Amino acid sequence: MPSENVPEKSKKAKKKPVLQKRPNALLYFLGARIYAPLMCRRKFNLTTSGERVKGPALIISNHTSNHDYKFIGCAVKPARISFLVTYHFFTFKKLAFWLKAIGAIPKYQFTTDLEAMRKIQYVVQKQKGTVYIAPEGTVYASGHLGFISPAIAKMIRFLKVPVYACKIEGAGLGNAKWSTHTHRGKVSIQTHKIIDTDETTSLSRDEIMERINTALAYSEFEYQKREHVLVEGNDKALGFETMFYKCPCCGSEFTLSTDGNDVKCSNCGTVATFQDDFTFKWNTEKQYFENYSQWYDWQYEKILEEVKQPDFKLEDEVDYEIDEPGVDQYVKVGHGVMTFSHDGWDYKGTYRDRDFEEHDEPRSVFIATLTVGKHFQLPNRDGHSRAYAPANPLTSMKWHLASRAMSEILQNQ
Repeated sequence: MPSENVPEKSKKAKKKPVLQKRPNALLYFLGARIYAPLMCRRKFNLTTSGERVKGPALIISNHTSNHDYKFIGCAVKPARISFLVTYHFFTFKKLAFWLKAIGAIPKYQFTTDLEAMRKIQYVVQKQKGTVYIAPEGTVYASGHLGFISPAIAKMIRFLKVPVYACKIEGAGLGNAKWSTHTHRGKVSIQTHKIIDTDETTSLSRDEIMERINTALAYSEFEYQKREHVLVEGNDKALGFETMFYKCPCCGSEFTLSTDGNDVKCSNCGTVATFQDDFTFKWNTEKQYFENYSQWYDWQYEKILEEVKQPDFKLEDEVDYEIDEPGVDQYVKVGHGVMTFSHDGWDYKGTYRDRDFEEHDEPRSVFIATLTVGKHFQLPNRDGHSRAYAPANPLTSMKWHLASRAMSEILQNQ
């Protein structure tokens, strides 16, 4: 008989649990190496260049459209990427299965998520894998780089792996966040290593941020002029009013509508028509903006002026919605009034058939993300992403921009 101090041969040592599975090799090969490249070249005229990536590594990129993950999957070789994905998409019944199969990592937006951080660390340090992050956190759809939180520099110093930057250009020409149709223009991705392993600890936080912002800085319209990109079609304006709500001619709000390539103001009759180079031609003597990037920046400056006022307040009736596992959309659980001011975010109404009030401090909401033309969302709470659908869904963009303006004011303070 075996000694009491010697384990029997039949007893197997317990395996350590796998914190995060690697992307399924077959699915990843079929998707990122065969289907996505064929689809992206045909639909978007995608071209890629730059350095090859091999793990362990962290990959970052600017966030230009809802198709970015396809572009990154095509551009980054030979690594199998673990994509960092907003938790909300893991509640979708069918999509959740595929996200888990390709090794995607769920992450709550604009809030501390220690579980996601542990999984990222596990992939790059234990599995010697590669993780992709879009540090802007959302598609700003401004045509240029948005704000990147310095928290990404802290992550880079903690992970101690090489960092590669993928700069995406052209996706916002014809396939911007508002666009209801896919247009074939030209999309380019350049991949370059911007930080070596040793530099993750030798560089200061500010030096890391400077490299990131320099590597990812882009302008869709500088790219258009350089590459002579043309976008054909008679539907380029459709959906524009879900993101652009202020008329530059008369200053009225939520009076814009679209028809084909035209953006019209019902209050003053001004029309801006998208040309094939994605610039505007106006029906007025004054040509207000050359492109939508200029319109976006002007609109943001206007809401920034509003938010700076001590008595600033947005208020509207909203449907309170949350995500539920197995349901492919937000579910209405209440109705009430949402107020946003310098005191914070206050919802008063109902929640699951009972009276309910909820408060968020202004500093706790870096930005209210949005689904254009539907609702805006606040950071996760109690295991749910929260969405608020205003009575006029076109106002969602104003709530989104106001939250960004408030964050800018607080950071400057």
